[in-house]
Amino acid sequence: MSQSWKKLNQEKTLFRSYYCAGCKQRKPCGKLTDWDFTKNYCCSCAYQSEQAKAEEYSDYQQVYQRKLLVSKAEYKQYELLKNYQGCKQCGSLAVDAYSLYEENKLVCQPCLMRKEGSASGAISFLEQSKWYQKRWGINLKECLENFLRLPVNAECAIKWLKDSNHLGSCQCLEIEVQKHYSLINDNLKRSWEKLKECKCVKSEKVRVDNDYYAWCEKCERSINVASKKRVIKNRNDPKFWGLNVKERVLCGNCLESKKENMPSLRKAEFNRYRKVKRL
Repeated sequence: MSQSWKKLNQEKTLFRSYYCAGCKQRKPCGKLTDWDFTKNYCCSCAYQSEQAKAEEYSDYQQVYQRKLLVSKAEYKQYELLKNYQGCKQCGSLAVDAYSLYEENKLVCQPCLMRKEGSASGAISFLEQSKWYQKRWGINLKECLENFLRLPVNAECAIKWLKDSNHLGSCQCLEIEVQKHYSLINDNLKRSWEKLKECKCVKSEKVRVDNDYYAWCEKCERSINVASKKRVIKNRNDPKFWGLNVKERVLCGNCLESKKENMPSLRKAEFNRYRKVKRL
């Protein structure tokens, strides 16, 4: 049984083409995504994704202010964690990471797990102190008690270890933001140049995710598709009937409502399809 199922699955995927994971309509040429082996997108979708990411970094001052707010929030969260005396019920010092980082609340992780049946990862001040000591070589408690900010990154921590007054005049956040800002925008420019050499091949037919079904884009009724190739049958493609509409997939009833806009020959063929119940 398992062998026959395996053989059937191989036959099903034999004629399935390799298309973009985003739009499903183009075969990627790999000009922009040859570095990414986990997400195979066509050049157009990859560029749109990079463009959307670059919009968040289009204004340097806004980027800097966001990073500054994140840095201040992180400092306050570690302050809360440092002063946490433990859960009154179970005595645990571990708190729920999501509640701390997203809501700035100290919620006992073991108690939350028992009550809700699920929780995010546990975090404690002791564990965080060990991490900073091991990775950056700094004393987290000393840093919180004597300064109003944390080192921005490992380089900033090294400078602070060499010069105890470094955090007072630290410019590491500005430097990191500038590097990130320049990197995002430079990548977008390089991608734009590569996009001019794109050789992605667009599918002539509308492609879908499922081997068996698609859904009408107007009434959301299920429609059978051409199995193995994952394409819409001609009868459900408005362009096949000479219709110029925004929907790419329509069922027979929705096509019927637009029948008057079809060319005469296509309308006659459509009526024949409806008469023999092929649509």
